[in-house]
Amino acid sequence: MVNCKPKFIRLTSLLLFLWMGGSALLTNAQTQINVSGTVTDENGTVLSDVNIGVVGGATLTKSTEAGTFTLVAPANGQLVFSRVGYARQTHQTGGSSVAGLIITLAAEQETLEEVVVVGYGTRDKNLFAGSAVSLNAEDLNRSSISVGNMLQGRAAGVQVSQNNGTPGAGLSIRIRGTNSINADSEPLYVIDGFPASEGIGMTIKPEDIETITILKDAASTSIYGARGANGVVLVTTKKGTDKKSNLNVNSSVGYQRVIDRYDLMGSYDFALRRNRMSEANGELPPYSAGRLDSLQSGILGTDWQNEVFQVGRVNDHSLSFIGGTNKTGVYTSFDYLGQEGVVVHSKYKRIGARINVDHHVSEQFTLSGRVFGNYGIQNDLPLAPSTINGFLKQVLSANPASTFDSGVPPRLDAQNPLHFVEAEDRENTSYRTNGYFSMKYEPIRDLFLQADFGADLNRTEQFYFAPSTVPNASATKGRGSIVSFDSKELIFNPTARYNRTFDKHNIGLLAGYNYQTYLYFEYGTNATNFASDNLGYNNLGTAQNFTSYSARNRTNRASWFGRVDYDYDARYSLTATYRIDGSSVFGKSNKLGYFPSVAAAWNVKNESFAEDLTWLSQAKLRASYGLTGNDRISPGISLATYASNNSTKYTEDGLTTVNGIAVTRLSNQNLKWESTKALDIGVDIGFVNDRIVVIADYYDKYTDNLLLDRNIAPSTGFLFRTGNAGAVSNKGWEFALQTVNVRNDHFEWNTSINYSNNRNRVRELGSNNADIYVGSVKPDGAANFEDPFIIRVGESIGSINGYLYDGILLPDDPALTTTHPNAQAGDPKYVDANGDGILNTEDRVVLGTGVPTSFFGMTNSLGYKGFNLTVVLQGQAGGKLVNVQSLDMMDPLSTGNVLASTEAETWTPDNPNGTLPQRGFYGTSHGGWVNSRFVESSDYLRVKNVTLAYQVPSSLLSKIRVAQLQLYVNAQNLHTWTSYTGLDPEIGNLVSNDQQNRNVGRGLDFNAYPLAKMYIFGLRLTF
Repeated sequence: MVNCKPKFIRLTSLLLFLWMGGSALLTNAQTQINVSGTVTDENGTVLSDVNIGVVGGATLTKSTEAGTFTLVAPANGQLVFSRVGYARQTHQTGGSSVAGLIITLAAEQETLEEVVVVGYGTRDKNLFAGSAVSLNAEDLNRSSISVGNMLQGRAAGVQVSQNNGTPGAGLSIRIRGTNSINADSEPLYVIDGFPASEGIGMTIKPEDIETITILKDAASTSIYGARGANGVVLVTTKKGTDKKSNLNVNSSVGYQRVIDRYDLMGSYDFALRRNRMSEANGELPPYSAGRLDSLQSGILGTDWQNEVFQVGRVNDHSLSFIGGTNKTGVYTSFDYLGQEGVVVHSKYKRIGARINVDHHVSEQFTLSGRVFGNYGIQNDLPLAPSTINGFLKQVLSANPASTFDSGVPPRLDAQNPLHFVEAEDRENTSYRTNGYFSMKYEPIRDLFLQADFGADLNRTEQFYFAPSTVPNASATKGRGSIVSFDSKELIFNPTARYNRTFDKHNIGLLAGYNYQTYLYFEYGTNATNFASDNLGYNNLGTAQNFTSYSARNRTNRASWFGRVDYDYDARYSLTATYRIDGSSVFGKSNKLGYFPSVAAAWNVKNESFAEDLTWLSQAKLRASYGLTGNDRISPGISLATYASNNSTKYTEDGLTTVNGIAVTRLSNQNLKWESTKALDIGVDIGFVNDRIVVIADYYDKYTDNLLLDRNIAPSTGFLFRTGNAGAVSNKGWEFALQTVNVRNDHFEWNTSINYSNNRNRVRELGSNNADIYVGSVKPDGAANFEDPFIIRVGESIGSINGYLYDGILLPDDPALTTTHPNAQAGDPKYVDANGDGILNTEDRVVLGTGVPTSFFGMTNSLGYKGFNLTVVLQGQAGGKLVNVQSLDMMDPLSTGNVLASTEAETWTPDNPNGTLPQRGFYGTSHGGWVNSRFVESSDYLRVKNVTLAYQVPSSLLSKIRVAQLQLYVNAQNLHTWTSYTGLDPEIGNLVSNDQQNRNVGRGLDFNAYPLAKMYIFGLRLTF
């Protein structure tokens, strides 16, 4: 494998030089003509130092300070004009000399709509045969906090979900469905050509972005091999220009508040309910008549939602500079984001800086550098859904008949939910630095040799301390921990690109090598029994009990790749890609993966029979097929692991304890790649000079060799071993419509609509196709843990598994003596789904999927003179949510607070029309709390983003020496239409952070941090 690389590169270089040498001889034999003229930009300004040469040949001359040029060129050939910051322009020469030629070069940023950014280059949009979505600076919402927020509702086939509203929290992005059960399903981010590790999307400042391109089909993503299996998000940041330098200021302030609140019992009604419950149990009522009077008058009592939900402030400021000379371009920026959450004591701060430099050492040699640094601090809350006493649960169930007291020190009174955040100290810090360096050399015309070097350094630290004055740490005399996660990724990526045009043929060749090494190190210390609470986690050495751990792993990847692009007469185009990936995570027999792809397009509009169809501005048919792999799994999963624990301790003399080690996981050297075969068929149609553009795609993806835990013989001493034993399919279609509704001198109205539908199915789960249960959650009050999710052949990943609720058991119901023999009247009734006359776990059925099957967006942009209004609608359909939060707050037996409607809806002999069981869903011995009564539709349509901006006329700014000034107001999550009864249908909480639950365990609303409405007021200044 190692020996093939230099031979391949030498052979490729030799062929290219021979081709170019032969072409030069042919060129010299042609008739020569004289050509002279002037080069300008779109505004008519003359351009100097423009490189002028023959396509496929050497540079012949440069334009003068006056923009003029004179040269001798081949007759009936093509001249090429190029300059830094401008798109390359070609001109066809005739058979005789010509004078007074005017060549106009367009600025690069103004031609981005004509090309598609692809892996390791660009492709003419009309010739691109793959499936991609491109968004430029004008399309993107600059009031967003992250890349994911910018994409939500903007791109067909791209599902962006916000799992919770915690400040600084990430988002879930899926491109054309979920391809795996246990492997990472997030897309690959490529920043300025460099693949980046996980989490980069939250660190990039939206103001720094020039374009975003999302590659969706296998033919487009296979050039990135295994890392591109889930789609690729290409982010191009801004770069310097030799135009007039600009200093840009973007400053905004705003606030956010919770979208909705629960209608809970007030303090007086709560006290009456508790008195009735006590009297029914033969106990004295806890609230006296005098206390009730004080509660009714409002003298006593606390609205806990008012105490914990707040109006959070948002500050977002950035400063950037763009400029340069005719040889060097510089872009640099500094930014600050401060965001208070809608829940007290939650906040996020981020400080970042970036510098992009491009320097043309000579006409043939260019150096580029990108350096980015980011520092973030997040104060979060204990909100894990597997936490029985999570913070939000404590808030909603807190006794409203008590009086709020925020005195210090925090009391041990569990009635005050604020003790979780007032006393406990939780802080997460993150440091991220990216550095990329690139060298590009053009030894002969249109042959580009490039070497890229990159490093991505990331550290996250988690600090936690609970003093002895809070209930969950009083027994241990305080509890503290420090955990650190360090990752380092190094990249080396040399490539060679060649483009050749002859007659009506265009060909592009790409060959490259990629080496990446990823090092991960994690260590942590947990401490209890502190001598004092004063130092907290600042000095864990004051504790008497310690436990420490560490983990370290390395992943190496080595890849060879190549691509051929060919088109004929701008009508037919073909792209073929091949990549060989080597990954250290697999067994020694399967470390290499082979990923080919092919794509073809037919530009129907350029056919002779379509020339007279003036109403048709573009028409292109596309098709692609390719194979991609996925190695984004736990490193070393093919190896055996060993550990020392209590079960490995033994004694030789019956007195002295000796620590031993034991195998905890069996090795499997036959582990191989998860691989996805993907077909894409698409069409692009434009009408009336592209006033109406329709883009539609159908795709069919099949992923096999899924990595699953397979049952093995008990005689091995283990129950299972990881192996390749499953398959998943994703089929769907996408539709995008772009229209220019009105365009005149004063008013413009544009609309963009996208709709996507994806059908995900589990096809195989090993030899016996046994179901896999996922989750294990136990709400406070429930008797047992239950698995809300199931992986089953024929169903979708993320399927919800539970009982079919059939109403209330009435006193004369026959089920009391058959399927529900241990129940009583007023208990919940469930369907005996398998009809065996016994109600047990075998009667659980699939109640829906936590992953929506359809998602959509609509953007309207209206401009009138200096005003611009942009409205983004976004939504989803076909998904379900287990509303555990409502289930928990409608428990008739709860001694905590409940929904105001709980008593009126509870069935009793005196209230036979009630729809809630008398003992709720926790107080019975049959069925389970995961049932269809609380599985609700997560469909919604949301006004996601509204921005009103005003561009102050330049005539008013000239006196204060300001080039541009824009004032804007922005609102996010303004309104939502939904039937969901919880706080927000977009919340799909993850039951834990392991990869399987991130893919499968979506669709659980329990202890989720609520989303917020946000209002922003800002200005953009350019000097």
